[in-house]
Amino acid sequence: MRVLPLLLAGCGRLDALLYEPPITPAQWCQQRPCVELSSGSILNEPFGTALVFSLAGLWIAAGVYEFLIRDAQRSRVWLAIALILGGIGAALAGTSFQAFSYELKCAGREHCLWTNGFEIGYNLAQAASVSAMLIAVAYACTTGRVRRGLIRYSIANVVAYFVVTAVGVVRAERFLLSFDMLMLFALPGLIAVLAISGLRYRRLRDGMDLALLGAGVWLVATFVAYYGYYAAGLTQAFWKGGQGFYFSENDVLHIGMALWIVYVALFLARRLRDADDTGTAFEHRLADGEP
Repeated sequence: MRVLPLLLAGCGRLDALLYEPPITPAQWCQQRPCVELSSGSILNEPFGTALVFSLAGLWIAAGVYEFLIRDAQRSRVWLAIALILGGIGAALAGTSFQAFSYELKCAGREHCLWTNGFEIGYNLAQAASVSAMLIAVAYACTTGRVRRGLIRYSIANVVAYFVVTAVGVVRAERFLLSFDMLMLFALPGLIAVLAISGLRYRRLRDGMDLALLGAGVWLVATFVAYYGYYAAGLTQAFWKGGQGFYFSENDVLHIGMALWIVYVALFLARRLRDADDTGTAFEHRLADGEP
């Protein structure tokens, strides 16, 4: 696979992507909090920075916890991988979207950059996390052909996203590198989790399936809140050019995700278990593609 070399070779093209309309460094610090450190560097969004790095720690701690209680369950191992990847992604996002956004995007430039390697890394880590999560659900909720199909789809999905990202970097294509594109790749997996866990719970009334369904619904609600807050323009309405409190749509997303991780740790982590390949009659029907 030559995706990584393409990404590295094309990173210089990211300098061609500026905000539209262009934003100067001075405007950057009017639109969000900028705190000058003793070193002369600029720290952005202190509240958002603390929030996102706390979120990263929660992701990784939950992943380590899930791995420690894995009990030979492949579903738990893959959920642990998903959570740890999510934590790595959150740390990358916090570095560039919050803490050092001015230093990475604006310092020494006439106009601020739209993205950079940290944010590309965040997208890739999150895409891999979503695929790992779907593999965990495949082991927990399905057997046979359905399980194999979900695992193959998960792998194909993340590979395809890596390729799309590589093309976006090399060609400096804004939409291919956007959060919206990441969501387009993640959405089918989320729909699959909701459908599988919902169908299983309706038939089996199993607590694990209810916990999985709840986790999926929570994610949907979090993303709806994120896009709704963004569409309403509430970030700048509350900030008022520096006279108010800066609370962005990213903060909404991070709070929702932090609560989701707590939910996963409390209600899903120990309930998750592999579906037995000898399985129930329902599992065999699901594996054969029957309703």
